[in-house]
Order: sequence, then C-alpha cells, then structure tokens
Amino acid sequence: MYLLRFKKNSAMIVPNMTLPEIKKSVFDDFVCEVKSKVECEKVTQQSKWIRSGRKDFVETILFPVKSRNTWRLTIACKKNSVTAVPYLISYNNIGVTASHIPLDDDSMPLMHFNTHFFKRYKERGKIATEKPEDLVKNFFRKNTFLFPCYYPRKDGSLQLFTPLAGGLGLGNYHKDYEICEFKTFVDNSLLRKDQALEIFNIWTETLKEILDEMERRFDKRQSA
Repeated sequence: MYLLRFKKNSAMIVPNMTLPEIKKSVFDDFVCEVKSKVECEKVTQQSKWIRSGRKDFVETILFPVKSRNTWRLTIACKKNSVTAVPYLISYNNIGVTASHIPLDDDSMPLMHFNTHFFKRYKERGKIATEKPEDLVKNFFRKNTFLFPCYYPRKDGSLQLFTPLAGGLGLGNYHKDYEICEFKTFVDNSLLRKDQALEIFNIWTETLKEILDEMERRFDKRQSA
C-alpha cells in the first residue's frame, strides 16, 4: 500500500502547512501509531463496558504520538458494539481545525474540517461552548460514523457532502490528493425536500460503492 512510504520523517502539524502536507503528517501518525492504538482501545474499552454492567458510555481520550501531534479517540460503547473514532486537532492562523480518517482505514481519504466549518457548526447547531477543543469533541461524539460523498460541479471540481447529525457537511473533494475538505455546515432546516432526497440517493449509492470496494479488497487479501 502506497501509504507505507509515509513512515519516515513524520512531522507535527503547524499553521502554514498545505493540505497535502497535513495529510502526510496525519497518515504518518496513523500508520505508525494510531491504528494500533485504536484496535487496542476497542478491546480495552469493551472489557471496561462489560465490567461496568454493560452500561453505555462515550468518552474521549488523548493520545500523544512521536511527531508531537496529540490525537483524540472518541470511544463509544453501546448495544454490544464499540467504536473508536480517531481525530487530530490543530490550529491555523484563523482558528481550530480537525483531521480524521474514516472507518479506521488507511486506504480512505483524509477528512479535514476547517475553521469556518466549526464556526457554522456552532452557530447552526446551537452548540453552547466557548472552547474550540470542546466544540470539536462535541462534533465527533455526535458523528462517529462518517461517509464522504461527492458529485461533479459544472466547472469540473467536485462538490463534497456528508450527512451529519442534524445537518450536512459541505466542501471540496480534491481527487488528486484524496482529501475531503469540509468548509461549512448546513443544518437540516435549510434543505428543501428535493435536495434532501437527492442527497440521500447519492449517499446510498456512494455507501454501496464503498462497501463493494471494501469487500473486493477483503477477498483479494484472503486469496493472496
């Protein structure tokens, strides 16, 4: 897998990094340290859930890595399932941003949420918090399962959209770099019925394509 080329020279995310540079730093961390941490925490937290009498809970833990990036893992234990959602908070010259790899899978695109996205998420989602890191924590606790989708615009660029709790994330999909750049949040009340239906249809089709691709890769590994 080509991502293994990123194992060396990992770097801490700093404000002047480009999106491709951010992706490299994120995937360096993920391949070398975060992926194994996610799997370990799933086992540990499931044991904790059983010991607690199978009481559902959600918590966020910090995980510093060698690059000096500090990752967060949102752990959710409920209904006999455990999810561990990794994300990385960083700051640019404007404010807070966050990076995430969906499905705990290093073959997926990077999902990067910029400062304006979180500004709109707070305003339109009516999130009562003043701390940027708590705002990001709130977002990932409510959105533990993210599927990025996109469709072509007239100018040839790709419109990114992802259904979220209470609304929709919009932005750009940079196909050459496999980066989903989330630029704003739209709550459900701002969508017309025909828009909501179209989004649902595209999301369903994209989900099927992703699952088919994952099955193809699994079958390929099994036959190797």
